[in-house]
Amino acid sequence: MEALIYFDCNASFGARPEKGLEERWSRDHLLEDMDLAGIAGALVRHTQALQYDYQHGNRRLLTEIAGCRDRLFPLWTIVPHQAGDFPGPADLLKEMADQDVRAVAMFPKTSGFPISPQVLSPLARALAANRILLLVPHPELTSWEQADRFLDIFDANPVLLADHSWASWRQVVALMDEHRNLRVEFSTFQANRAVEWFSERYGPERCLFGTGQPEKSPGAARAFLDFTLLDSSSARKVAGENLAHLLGTGPKASPSPSRWHDSITEATRRGLPVPVLTLDAHCHILHDAANGAGGPYVMVRGDAQGMIELTRRMGVRLTAVMSWNGTVGMDAAAGNLVTARAVDQFPQELIGLCSLNPTHQQPDEMEAQMKRYHLDLGFRGLKPYRRSPLPYNHPRFEPWWEFGDRHHLYGLFHTSVGGMAVVADIAGRHPNLHCLVAHVGGNYAFAAEVAQYMQKHPNLYAELTLTPVTNGVIEWLVRQVGPERVLFGTDAPMRDPRPQLGWVLYTRLSEHEKRLILGENFQRILRAGKLPQPLPTSIA
Repeated sequence: MEALIYFDCNASFGARPEKGLEERWSRDHLLEDMDLAGIAGALVRHTQALQYDYQHGNRRLLTEIAGCRDRLFPLWTIVPHQAGDFPGPADLLKEMADQDVRAVAMFPKTSGFPISPQVLSPLARALAANRILLLVPHPELTSWEQADRFLDIFDANPVLLADHSWASWRQVVALMDEHRNLRVEFSTFQANRAVEWFSERYGPERCLFGTGQPEKSPGAARAFLDFTLLDSSSARKVAGENLAHLLGTGPKASPSPSRWHDSITEATRRGLPVPVLTLDAHCHILHDAANGAGGPYVMVRGDAQGMIELTRRMGVRLTAVMSWNGTVGMDAAAGNLVTARAVDQFPQELIGLCSLNPTHQQPDEMEAQMKRYHLDLGFRGLKPYRRSPLPYNHPRFEPWWEFGDRHHLYGLFHTSVGGMAVVADIAGRHPNLHCLVAHVGGNYAFAAEVAQYMQKHPNLYAELTLTPVTNGVIEWLVRQVGPERVLFGTDAPMRDPRPQLGWVLYTRLSEHEKRLILGENFQRILRAGKLPQPLPTSIA
């Protein structure tokens, strides 16, 4: 595929409340990260336009991007004028025209204004007359009804919905069906195949590339399109042409590769599968032909066949899969059958994790499942789940950990039940059991907690995946614990696997460090297992 020009529709910079010590926030951070991920331009707002005075922050934005308006395009934060702290529609639009500001953002919940025609119609008419793009974050619309009312008021405006999560799939579909002026971006909406599904249903013109910078990794967002299943014309539209069309302007060329460019990102920029050993240490699987998993979980083509199409597109050589119904649904025996079926279909590309649940299974049942799935079928992973009220170090779990220790297997642990102290207790008593802690990259605070325990227990590992794709946290973890104990995972198909891969690819790490995280570390853990069944030949 030809190189795409990425134009980010959802970026910001500036001081913000509760920013952690390591978190990125400034204009220079934003530009540096755009260079790192090869992003040509960004529609950007200043955080102080929401945290302080609206027009003070908007005008400050113009001052701070004055020297780089070929790459940074202003997004003003606005409110209705009736309260007396913001100009009326005519004055607002005049100043925007004078300063060449072509898009605005509104935050109804944070700004505290009612979503009513009486309050918002004057502003809506003024924006519509000038075809001004309006961005609104989904969390600022606190119900479907409120979102529907807001879009009714702004029905003549191009509206961009931002920051909605994969759990909002059904609501977003309903809004897109009802309001043809609505567009979506995918920085938090990382649902499986979301870009392809929404492009097919609504046309690629209503799908935009957004990153959520600087809190989110920009490389995560671009991987949706680096490894796209769309045709090249549709991919170009989503990557940048749609936003440029809405604004009537945009960046002209991608930045030159940064000093962190390597053979891995060279292939990625060309739309090729990752050229080095890449193993996914954290993935679920649904039964054949399934597209969802109950609750809010829509997972388009989340079965083995659907997932394999994406893993091959990405270049993932082997994926460690566990069921969804056996973990989240707590139906361990049924879930293990789903996993075994998937592995049987793709024995060289999938490897299984076994789930056990002592609240539903008796000790003899658990023992039989251990023998069946670990010894007979060669499952090297042990997967309990946090929905059990029993902590992982409860005596009913102990035979499983002893089995894993004896056979040098690995466990994948969520820490919601009992916290890291429980996982550390298991790791300390079972030194041959490799204990992978899930979702360590979710935020700096959790990463710091896990890193402290990792320094005490050499058989603890940090598995990264989570929707926040926290910007810079991978590099921070590597500085704390070394690259040999950090692992790539996706948690697909609950979320699309591609952003999780891009998060690792576009880091300030050496190619050697990336290789370890992408696959070599997990390969070492899998090879340590002492089971009768051989590993897939691709990594044996």
